[in-house]
Amino acid sequence: MMARKYASAAVIIITAVGFFLRLYRLDSAPFRGDEAFTVQNWMSLPLSQSLTQIAAIEPHPFMTYVLFRAWGVLAGTSEFAARFLPALVNVLGIPALYVLGRRLLGWKVGLLAAFFWAVHPYLIWHSQDARNYAIWVSFSTLAVWFGVRALNKNRFVDYIIYGLAAFLAVSVFYLDLFTLAAVGLYALLVYRHSLHDRVYFLVVVVSVSLISIISFVLLQGSLLTGGAYGGTTGGGLNIFRLLREFLLVLSWGTTYPAELQSVIWPILWLVVLLSNVVMWRDYRQTALLLSLLTFLPLILLSLISLRLDVFAPRYVLSVTPFLLLFIAYLIVRVRSFAVRVGILGVWSVVALIGLCGYFWVNDYAKSKAWPDLSAYLEARVTPDNLVIQLSADAAFGYYYHAPADETALPASPSQPSSEIIAALEADLTRYRSIWLVGQTFPDWPNAGVVENWASSNLQLVRETSISGLAVQQYMPWQVGADEISAPQSLASFADKIELVDVYLLLPPEPTGQLIMWAYWHPLALTDTPYKIFLHLQGPFNSTTGNPLWSQDDQYPQDGRVSTAEWALAAIYRDVYTLPLQNVPPGEYDLRIGLYAPATGQRLRLANGDDSYLIQTISLP
Repeated sequence: MMARKYASAAVIIITAVGFFLRLYRLDSAPFRGDEAFTVQNWMSLPLSQSLTQIAAIEPHPFMTYVLFRAWGVLAGTSEFAARFLPALVNVLGIPALYVLGRRLLGWKVGLLAAFFWAVHPYLIWHSQDARNYAIWVSFSTLAVWFGVRALNKNRFVDYIIYGLAAFLAVSVFYLDLFTLAAVGLYALLVYRHSLHDRVYFLVVVVSVSLISIISFVLLQGSLLTGGAYGGTTGGGLNIFRLLREFLLVLSWGTTYPAELQSVIWPILWLVVLLSNVVMWRDYRQTALLLSLLTFLPLILLSLISLRLDVFAPRYVLSVTPFLLLFIAYLIVRVRSFAVRVGILGVWSVVALIGLCGYFWVNDYAKSKAWPDLSAYLEARVTPDNLVIQLSADAAFGYYYHAPADETALPASPSQPSSEIIAALEADLTRYRSIWLVGQTFPDWPNAGVVENWASSNLQLVRETSISGLAVQQYMPWQVGADEISAPQSLASFADKIELVDVYLLLPPEPTGQLIMWAYWHPLALTDTPYKIFLHLQGPFNSTTGNPLWSQDDQYPQDGRVSTAEWALAAIYRDVYTLPLQNVPPGEYDLRIGLYAPATGQRLRLANGDDSYLIQTISLP
């Protein structure tokens, strides 16, 4: 009795720790795409609209939409508010796993498994994710506990409670039917000689299954008849990936080095199988139940993945609590202190590495820096620009507030290349400039279509990166009539070439580059092709004079045209990039000119200067 009293206090402390870890830095990362989709379509739309329109394209049960819509109305749709719901509900899984473990294997196993849940990197990852997975795994664990309790007590009221709990779990995520099937199969095997005494249990399992199937037909039946849903992630069945990855991810997540994964996955399998063998000797029925709850969902997901691309660990997240019970049982049961400490130490060290990776290592960032990109674009794009987001990520649309229109191309991996190109050609007639941001998923069949079309048909006038997100700006080669702001030429070089206008892109790019556009008007052809130079010079002092700090020398338009052949009536836009990485703060002169590469001879201005001072700029 005293031990159980202290165990209850320990559960409260462990639950508090788990709650803290789920609130820690809850809103530090921007929404990822699926989270933004949740906010935009589950939490912000009226329930009638989400159940009729969104549920028809995203196959989640009705309770998911009800919970998130109610929470959105109550708490709002900020990063903290949207993620607080799964974080809060997932904390309930800590005491739920304790009582389940205590009933099946004793309070020590239950307590250790509850601790594993509290600090579990993958559960914390999903708890801080505005989706339904973290909610589902708590409801699923609670339902299993009610199911075991109902089978043991064999009372009608307990069957009703189990039915409600199982219905809630399945109504949050359809694939909890795997867990329901595991519990049902366990009942058939263990109580096969006395099923008439537990017929209500089977009625509950069948009823919940039928109701969830009917719900799916009503909400997502068009996906079956139209064949429009083929899964969205994970690819098809891969046995090697199943053996190597799934138990690892469900035990620790993915926020630790791949080298560590390759070392520990055989150890994890050995621990789980050894625990199963030991448990089978001590608690045969419990070993059967936990084995079914662990491995049957993996088998069923593998079978479904033969037809749908849903082969991803998160779709069997409900397996995690039972893996933790296996690991906890072996630690408690093994007699060797060294082996016990070894298993506990390995799990704890990997979990700690995973937690540190998730919270602090940018390589494992769960989302892209869409707010940074949006702020960058907001300061630079104009209403006659178009921003094309290449990764079809809903989070970009959530954070994007710049004045230019935005669209996603490719819109999906199945969008034909011809359709993409037709859309680009139509956009080119409506917009003065096209921006490409992000990157298409490399495994999409249409990856690279947009980028290749833009580089083949347009002039690249800006290229940079914002917090790891690629940004490119393209414009038509032909200069628009309203693009030149100067009323007359800025400089004439030997009466052969006029500098009509310049556009200096300030401030410098985040990647440490200064970009300038120059507009040239040929007056006469040169005898030989001339190069154009842009120099960053200064600050002036008596010792070094006016030193050169950065430069860009190139033929016009990187050799696309030549001063010996270009059209005299045309205006040419040329792009120059000056690297600033080694340039200290100060005042600098920007000077531009032309020279013959063979001799170094420069074309001169009317006043005799061999270069034109564009502007004196201050670099911080």
